[in-house]
Amino acid sequence: MSTFRVIAGREMRLALRNRSILITAIIFAVWFPVMSAFGVAAGAGGDTAALAAGIAAITLPVGVFMGYIFCADAFLREKRDGTIETLLCAPVSLRRLWEGKAAGVAVPAYLMALVSAAVTAAAVAGLTGAPVAVEPLLLVHLAVVVPVWIAAAAGLIGAAQLALGMRENQILGFALIFGFIFLVAGLQQAVPGGPGISAATEALLAAIGAALLALARFIAGKVTKERVVLTIP
Repeated sequence: MSTFRVIAGREMRLALRNRSILITAIIFAVWFPVMSAFGVAAGAGGDTAALAAGIAAITLPVGVFMGYIFCADAFLREKRDGTIETLLCAPVSLRRLWEGKAAGVAVPAYLMALVSAAVTAAAVAGLTGAPVAVEPLLLVHLAVVVPVWIAAAAGLIGAAQLALGMRENQILGFALIFGFIFLVAGLQQAVPGGPGISAATEALLAAIGAALLALARFIAGKVTKERVVLTIP
């Protein structure tokens, strides 16, 4: 079994055992979509493409926020309790450690994003009767764009949490997550394609998400183990 799979599997198990994180994620995944579904249904007027665009617009910020929720515990937890020092002594590079931890928190975050998307689609379908769940571009959005952005969010926040101290992380974490959400909202408004979901929007979101993920990997590669040790409280 590869080092990457061992680290990622460990993080997934820890995330799924953390009841407080899971409860917070479930509440947000259900409450926010249900509250938003009424606005989506009213604004789309029964147009399936517009309804799919509304669901996509809700799901991506929710997914990014899920990445933040799960990531916040994975990296800072080990700094608080000191176990990060033991991990740094393992014969594995810091970038590989970051990759495994980021992937490990991205998987449960993505699963919760899918739950949120299903709740939103069910609520919208119940209000309008439109079969929005079978819209092809919405399926592409959920299968490609959402996981890439979740991985990018978890990766960037995780790299920052490795490199920075506890106080700086509290400030930067909120700045990054709100920056992601505003960036998503701005991109969805800036790309032409009418009121419905469009291939151009999905292609742009996927490309930018991949670029952010590459940036996160680059930043994580620049962080040294000595730098991490200096930020442990």
